[in-house]
Amino acid sequence: MNSHSSFLIPHSLILALFISSPLFAGNITGKALFDGAPGENPKIDMSADPVCKSLNPQTAVQERIVINPNGTLKNVFVYVKEGISQEFPVPSAPAVLDQQACTYHPRIQGMQANQKLQIINSDATLHNVHAFAKNSPEFNLGMPMKGMKLEKTFSNSEVMVKMKCDVHPWMAGYIGVLKHPFFAVTDEQGTFKIENLPPGEYTVEAWHETYGTKTQKITVADEAPQTGDFKFSSKEIVDEASGLTIKTGAPLSLPSPLRGEGKGEGEFDDSAALNVPRPKTGWWLPANISTYGRDIDQLFYLILGITGFIFIGVQAALLYFLFRYRAREGVKATYTHGNKRLEIIWTAIPAVILIFLTIWSQRIWSEIKGSEPPMGAIPIQIQAEQFAWNIQYPGLDGKFGTPDDVKTINQLHIPVGRPVRARLTSIGKDGKHPVIHSFFLPEFRLKQDVVPGMQIDVWFQATRTGKYEIACAEFCGLGHYRMRGFLSIHSPEGYEAWLKEQA
Repeated sequence: MNSHSSFLIPHSLILALFISSPLFAGNITGKALFDGAPGENPKIDMSADPVCKSLNPQTAVQERIVINPNGTLKNVFVYVKEGISQEFPVPSAPAVLDQQACTYHPRIQGMQANQKLQIINSDATLHNVHAFAKNSPEFNLGMPMKGMKLEKTFSNSEVMVKMKCDVHPWMAGYIGVLKHPFFAVTDEQGTFKIENLPPGEYTVEAWHETYGTKTQKITVADEAPQTGDFKFSSKEIVDEASGLTIKTGAPLSLPSPLRGEGKGEGEFDDSAALNVPRPKTGWWLPANISTYGRDIDQLFYLILGITGFIFIGVQAALLYFLFRYRAREGVKATYTHGNKRLEIIWTAIPAVILIFLTIWSQRIWSEIKGSEPPMGAIPIQIQAEQFAWNIQYPGLDGKFGTPDDVKTINQLHIPVGRPVRARLTSIGKDGKHPVIHSFFLPEFRLKQDVVPGMQIDVWFQATRTGKYEIACAEFCGLGHYRMRGFLSIHSPEGYEAWLKEQA
């Protein structure tokens, strides 16, 4: 190689770099402003896992809404939604999601498609990281050991991918996956900075897990930083399940025909359908949100009153006889074979009580178990396996077993004010060895055994929106207590929006 050719190579490289790179690069900066009073973040009960409880001795809360001292929002994901046409190399360094103190760190972050995501378990307890990706393969991986690391990738862009722990349901995080590096997350001052943008006109979007998205057009024309602030308000929240924007502070009344002739609650607030943990109810019965729940409660209180009265009477008689016929000096014991009249009385009284309760409960039994579900009930199939609830909805064609069916795991969605018919079956793991389960909705006063080889229909109708728990009340075996699902009750509009989005 002569000196002339060796002189041309560096200049050729410089020329190629000069042609392929923009003449200048600009930045977009701004803030996520907030107006109004935010709701209180839900408290987290970690008592079920001693390790998590020891790592969080103080009261822990879900950091869904973090308001900075200057009135801005933290953890807002800001990214260029439109205007990027060229491809960018994938970073060699991985994005990191750390499971630390039984929470995700960071809660909100961004990464590029096909970039490695390193998932770390920094806790000495089992975590189960579940990525609810729609545009990339979903994964659900157990991480039982402290220090364990896994690496995954997302092949396609998606804003946002929700990350959850199936063992600890309060653990949630979100990852924005893009084909370019132009994104940022607001900090403790509510500010963000997207750097090194080529000149052009861009659509920039800001996403928050509770307050939804805000979008604006920003033009980068020179090296001076471009400013774009986003304004969020406590008066608008977004139902995570359906994507429906909800105006807060305006409870809606159910029409009287939907209330079951006055039974149950009469009002609901659509904002209650947000993905928040079910509130603790103390030691007594949880709130009733079912059309027939009041009748069951009345029957429960009647039986409790009768049995409680008898219990107190028997114990009082026992104490009286212990005192009255105690051993005393000079008093001889007497023996008796029995009293037919008393035997008839204490046999007849329970029989009359049982007959009365049978007649009294017959109407309730006929309404819930002895008749077909009300007309227009939404059909849903629930298959119980070891150990999860597999839930299936008919698609737009209204038929099961067709390609447009909607399927979820441990997530049941229904509308308020409309009956639902759930067909319960038990399936074995990998199709083998089905076992008995017990489908339990405490707030609906509904508990039904799911027996292998049988199809059992139950129906229920909600009177209030919100998010509640699905439990398995079967005590045999080691895994039934982990069959924890969630029931999201939407407004009719919210349910239709969710169903269309899933379809």
